[in-house]
Amino acid sequence: MSESLPQDANENSLWGADAIAAPRAEQLRASLRADVLVVGAGYTGLSSALHLAEKGVSVVLLEASSIGFGGSGRNAGLVNAGIWKNPEHVRKLIGEAAAERFNAALRDTPALVFELVERFDMPCQAQRRGTVHIAHSAGAMSYLEDRCRQLQELGASVELIGGERSSAISGSPVYRHGGILDPGAGTIQPLSYARALATAAMAQGASLFQQSAIETLTRAADRWLATTAHGQVSAEQVIVATNAYADGNSAGVRESTLPVYIFQCATAPLPDEMAASLIPERQGLWDTHSLLTSSRIDQQGRLVMCGPGRLQGGQRAFRQNWMTRKRDILYPQLRGTPWAFHWSGCIGVTSNWIMRVQLLAPGVFAPAGYNGRGIGTGTAIGKYLADIVASGKCDDFPFPIETLYREKWPTLRSAYYDYGTLALQFVSNRW
Repeated sequence: MSESLPQDANENSLWGADAIAAPRAEQLRASLRADVLVVGAGYTGLSSALHLAEKGVSVVLLEASSIGFGGSGRNAGLVNAGIWKNPEHVRKLIGEAAAERFNAALRDTPALVFELVERFDMPCQAQRRGTVHIAHSAGAMSYLEDRCRQLQELGASVELIGGERSSAISGSPVYRHGGILDPGAGTIQPLSYARALATAAMAQGASLFQQSAIETLTRAADRWLATTAHGQVSAEQVIVATNAYADGNSAGVRESTLPVYIFQCATAPLPDEMAASLIPERQGLWDTHSLLTSSRIDQQGRLVMCGPGRLQGGQRAFRQNWMTRKRDILYPQLRGTPWAFHWSGCIGVTSNWIMRVQLLAPGVFAPAGYNGRGIGTGTAIGKYLADIVASGKCDDFPFPIETLYREKWPTLRSAYYDYGTLALQFVSNRW
C-alpha cells in the first residue's frame, strides 16, 4: 500500500489507496542546468523524461504537487487507442495527409504502454485483455459499425462483435447489442503506472522534483530559466506537460482546453462468484450512452465505474445515486452493494475533440487536450516529443504543431458541462 493521493475533501481514491509507492523525489532546492526542462509529472511529462533520458539527454522534471496528482492518477485506467472521434473527423479538420500520420501514430498507443510496462517490469496491474466500445442500445450499432469500418481501414486490429458476444463479455443484460472489440488494448492501475514511469525515468538518469511549482519562466540569452520557490532550472528547451491541471504560470496552457470533470466509484473486492459473473474476461468497457459510463473489474475483483461530473459539495450524493442506479441496471446482481471508494478528476477537452501540440515560444512545447484518452496518447506524445527535442528535427513528428490556442469562455462552458450532466443525472432513473 502507498500514501494516499491528495484529493478533494470527502473523496476516497481507490488508486491512491492501493498504488505502488512513489519514488523518492524531493523539492527543488538548487540551481540546475539541463538540456530539457519538463513541467508536470503526468503521463506526457514522465514519458518525455524517460525517453529523453534513454537518449542521453539531460532532463529535469518539475512537478507542482506529486507524481500522478492530476488526471494521470484520477482516470479509469482504460488503455485505449486513438481518439474519441472517428478517423474521418480528423481528416476533415487537418487534411488527408496530415490525418494519415496523426491517426497512424495513435493507432497503436496501447502497444507502447504495454511494451514499457514489460520492459521496465512495472507493477501496475496491467491486463492486456482488450477493451470494448459497447452499444447501450440497438440504435447505437449503426454508429459503431461505421466507426469499426473506419478503424479497420486505418489498419487497426479491431473487430465488430454481435449481441451474443457482447453479452458474454459484459455479463450485463443491457449490453446485449454488440460493440467494437480492440484486443490489443487493456487496463492498468493508472496511478501505479505514473509512479512506475517516474521510477523508470529516474533510473535512466532523469532528475525529478515534487512540490516544485514554477513561478516564472523567462528567456535568458539562448536558454530558458524557470524559477521555483527555492530553486531554478536553466534549459535549452521546455516541455510544458500540465494539460488540464495547468496553473496561472503555465504560459496560457490553462486556457487552451476546457476543464471537464469525471468521477469514479468502486466497490470493495466482490465475492469470487459474483466477480466472475461481471466482465468475466476482464476487458474494459465504455458505452455509447450520452452519459457515458465505463466499467471494469480490477485484479482484486472490485467493480470500478466512471462517469461524467465531479464529487464536490452537494453534487456528490446526486452523482453517486445516479451511478448506483446505472450500476444496478447494468449489473443487477450487485443491487444493494455499497461503494467503498469514490473520487473525481479533471480532463482537458478541446472544441474540435482532437488534442493539440502547441509551440508557445521557440523551444517551448505544450501538448494538451487529450479528451479523455490520456494514457496511451500522453505516453506516445511524450515519446514523440522526446524524439524531436533530442534531434532538433520536426519533420517526422506525426502531429500538427500550432501556436497557443485559447478556448472561448472556458469557465462558462466548463460549468455548462458540469451542471448539465448533473441535471441529467438527477432526473435519470431508468435506462
